[in-house]
Amino acid sequence: MTNPEPRRARPVRKLISFSDSEWATVERRMSLAEASSFDEFARRTILDGEVKVRKIAFDPAPLGAELARIGNNINQIARQANTENVATLDEVKYTRQLVREIQALIEQAAKAAE
Repeated sequence: MTNPEPRRARPVRKLISFSDSEWATVERRMSLAEASSFDEFARRTILDGEVKVRKIAFDPAPLGAELARIGNNINQIARQANTENVATLDEVKYTRQLVREIQALIEQAAKAAE
């Protein structure tokens, strides 16, 4: 019976693939960083490198009136369903439509903020 791989100091392994142009960029950066191997370069880059996170400022205030109107309609449907312990199919469909309107408004505002 053969022995499995020897114990490694770093037992977690990951596989990554590059296009030819991406690999050329990696090799150039490795050379500039004077990395002795891809493993060293990747480890150093991932652990010590700078990660840029792009945050989009989003102010929902301009949407306030529209969101309030939609929320009010949803609350009326919910109040009626809770009072009568039943909701009609039309009410459920209308509520789903209102939720889609909210999602669309937020997506439009987010795209405009970009």
